[in-house]
Amino acid sequence: MFDRKEFIRSFSLLGERMLESPFYMPFLKASRDNPFFTLHMTKTAFRNIAEKYLSEDALERLLSYSDSPGEDINLFRNRMEEKIVFIIMAGNIPAVGFHDMLCVLSTGARARVKLSSKDRFLIPSIVDCLMEISPELASRVSFEEDSILSRLVGKIDFLLFSGSDSTKSLLKDEFPGVPMLARGSRFSLGVLDGNETDEDLARLAEDMFLYGGMGCRSISYLFLPQGFDIQRIVKASQCMEMHLAGIEPFRWSYLKLKAICVIDDLPWIDGSFFFLEESDVPFPPLGCVRYAFYRSSSEIDSFCSFHRDEIQKKYTNFGNAQRPETDDWMDGINTVQSVLEGCKAYHV
Repeated sequence: MFDRKEFIRSFSLLGERMLESPFYMPFLKASRDNPFFTLHMTKTAFRNIAEKYLSEDALERLLSYSDSPGEDINLFRNRMEEKIVFIIMAGNIPAVGFHDMLCVLSTGARARVKLSSKDRFLIPSIVDCLMEISPELASRVSFEEDSILSRLVGKIDFLLFSGSDSTKSLLKDEFPGVPMLARGSRFSLGVLDGNETDEDLARLAEDMFLYGGMGCRSISYLFLPQGFDIQRIVKASQCMEMHLAGIEPFRWSYLKLKAICVIDDLPWIDGSFFFLEESDVPFPPLGCVRYAFYRSSSEIDSFCSFHRDEIQKKYTNFGNAQRPETDDWMDGINTVQSVLEGCKAYHV
């Protein structure tokens, strides 16, 4: 039986434990398994999850999205208890799939999780911690080991996915008729007005390079006012170099871009560990941020309109790109309501 108070108590306590960092071994295993999961990045991800998703206020707000007007809330969720939501998790940011799992559990449904090969230890360690707090809630999460996912057709009620556009297309063929929320490749952009302080630009640097620039919320494209001194961004970004120095894939990508610049005599700006490239094309390679100068806001509006199905977020204030609120939904689509509607909870 779903218990709203127990849900909030259990997950808020989980948040407290995640802030206490009792996860040394999972952090160590994750860092050995994925070079992007440095101790700094994984600790940061856990802190952001605890502070943004697992406060009592955030949990109350999340639960409100599955409240059903005119009937007992707990009974409504109890009707969902046999529903199974299959979550195919991404692995580009530490424990990035946690929010999907939390959303599913908030509806009363069961979460069946397919872990990314790049993030095999963090989510199970969180579920293990939850098991110590609430065995009933933790038991509603299971992990799928079968690599032939098509065998799950007819055994799941909804599918949640985050990943590449190509995999997104394959899933629609592999799970015909199964309702799903599948998110593909997106990028985020930052818009500067020229009045930014050095502190603002340091926060922008974190939005660009935290987690190595991975993830659709990381700012990878900039709009700069005409005449903006781009060296200010280079200088402000140096604070992030130390966090990326030990990540070999990032370093080799930067060195590859540097070789291309030398050979082809490209006018890119070398930031000592990354490049800035003037371009009207989004989705730059790893280790590069693209930018364009603008004279009027209409140029930005035109770009955003053209790429409207590819943009995750447009930021004008910086420092929180990778600290989204619990209802700052990916792709702007409410995850909780998508699960409920997909499972036809209102029609049971």
